[in-house]
Amino acid sequence: MKRTALLLAALNPGIVQAQQGASVTLHPAVEVSNVCAMGDENLNGMNVDGPAAYPAFAYNALDGDGGGAETPVLKIHCTAGTAITLGIAASGGGSDSLAPTALPNNVNSTFDGLIYLQGSGAVPLKAKWKVRINTNPSSSAVTPDRYAGWLKLTAPDGQWGVPAGTYTGTMAITVSYN
Repeated sequence: MKRTALLLAALNPGIVQAQQGASVTLHPAVEVSNVCAMGDENLNGMNVDGPAAYPAFAYNALDGDGGGAETPVLKIHCTAGTAITLGIAASGGGSDSLAPTALPNNVNSTFDGLIYLQGSGAVPLKAKWKVRINTNPSSSAVTPDRYAGWLKLTAPDGQWGVPAGTYTGTMAITVSYN
């Protein structure tokens, strides 16, 4: 029996001797940065000239509000909990703007105002703008805080003193984050 144990020990030294090992404890530290993006592009320093096909609408003084097409203008993804602000600057004297305003990541928001569109005559066309932002907070490690925004323009009826022609303006929607 002793010969069998020696033979087994020679064939498999692990049976006779216990293996010694070492343990290494690591403490990784990763700093997660806030980031917001449209598609795969970081918003930081980004300047986008809105949707090329923003819908035009026809207006006459009898038709009431005219227009009214709600058009997607923003689709933003952010690191969970990133604080973002939205500001709006509308062109034209007397137009309403929105100072940078914090957007919560769990509440939908709507902002509205006036924009005076310039055309062929000295009298501008008064239009109403409405920006609607839907928010959807992160629900897991792989889903971002999501913000989707739409713009709707209408023009109140009764603007008889506005000459016929094409009227345009500019709205700059600025999104920033920390």
